[in-house]
Amino acid sequence: MFKKLLSFTRLPVREKIWFILFYPLSGIIRAMILTIPYRYLSKFFGEYRRNDQLSVLVNETEKMTAWRIGRIAELCSAYTPWESKCLVQATMVRILLGYYGIPYIMHLGATLTKDLKEPMKAHAWVKVGPWVVSGRDGHTAFGITATYTSRSIG
Repeated sequence: MFKKLLSFTRLPVREKIWFILFYPLSGIIRAMILTIPYRYLSKFFGEYRRNDQLSVLVNETEKMTAWRIGRIAELCSAYTPWESKCLVQATMVRILLGYYGIPYIMHLGATLTKDLKEPMKAHAWVKVGPWVVSGRDGHTAFGITATYTSRSIG
């Protein structure tokens, strides 16, 4: 526990603020996912673009900021007592990227499995430029079912 606290104190101030912001936000997003129908929830993801594979242009500063936001969302999700998997993380990252005006692409994907108990799996990931900043683990195994973009992409 002391080691983890020490690691937190070594984070830059901005990343500490993001962590503190993400912790309760992840709980709110998780509650929304469990209670709000998808057709209403999807309005928080951005502008719907069917199931297209898209990419946006970003500069180096935006790329690095987005990457750091993704890492802090992943770190925070590891410490929540509730389930904070890919959709929660992607939504948190999307919210902060929107705040900073960094263009993003949020993909939702699915794949069929041979497991009779769980015949389909879903995944969410966020891209900034060609880089996956949230949900990068295993995203290539999923076919894109929906794409959302930041409102600034025209």
